[in-house]
Amino acid sequence: MTKTMRSSTRSLFESLAKLYKQGQLLLMDSDRLMGERGWTPSHNNAIAELSYSMNAPQRWFARWAMRFYTPAVTEATEQLIDRMLFVSIHFASDLGTGMETSVDDPLVCAGRLIYEKPMTEKEAGQTYDYWMCKYWFVGKPHDTLKGWRKTGQSQWYENLKGSETFTVPLYQITSSETLKELVIDPLLAVQEQEEGVA
Repeated sequence: MTKTMRSSTRSLFESLAKLYKQGQLLLMDSDRLMGERGWTPSHNNAIAELSYSMNAPQRWFARWAMRFYTPAVTEATEQLIDRMLFVSIHFASDLGTGMETSVDDPLVCAGRLIYEKPMTEKEAGQTYDYWMCKYWFVGKPHDTLKGWRKTGQSQWYENLKGSETFTVPLYQITSSETLKELVIDPLLAVQEQEEGVA
C-alpha cells in the first residue's frame, strides 16, 4: 500500500488558509456581537497594505485584519459620532511599513478612536485609516484602564485626540462566548460606562 505524504509547503499553505478562515469567522462573529449592541461595520474590507513588490515578500500575505464600527444610524435621527470602535487580528509582525508591529503569537486587539468634536457618518469615514488598529503597538500604558494602552493627539487627523486599546492572545478566543467575554464586553463596557456618565 502506497502512503501519500503531504509536502511541507502544502502543509504550510493549508495552515495559513485555516488561520485566515478562523480569522474570518472571528471577525464575522465580532460584526454580529457588535451589531446586537448597536454598532455597525463602517466598511466591507478586512485587510489592507498588501504589496505587489518583488522586493517585499513579507507583505505578500495579510499580517493583520480589522473591522471598524460606528453607532448604528437610524432614519429617524442622524447620529453624530465621537467614537469609532474596532476589533482586529494581528497574525504576524508587520515590518517595512510606516507603523511596524512585532508579533510573537497572534493577537486580537480591540479599542476605540476618540474624537474631539462629534462628526457626521460621512466625516467620520474620512478621519480614520485602517492602520489605526495598530495603535496598541505604539501606545503607552493607560492611567485608569488596567491592561489597556493609549495614544494622544493624531499628527494626521486634527480631530482625533487619541485612542485606547487592549489585546488578548488569539488562541484564547475559542468560541463566540469567549470572544464576547474577553473582547466585546470589555470594549463596550468602557464605552457604555462613559455614555452613562455623560
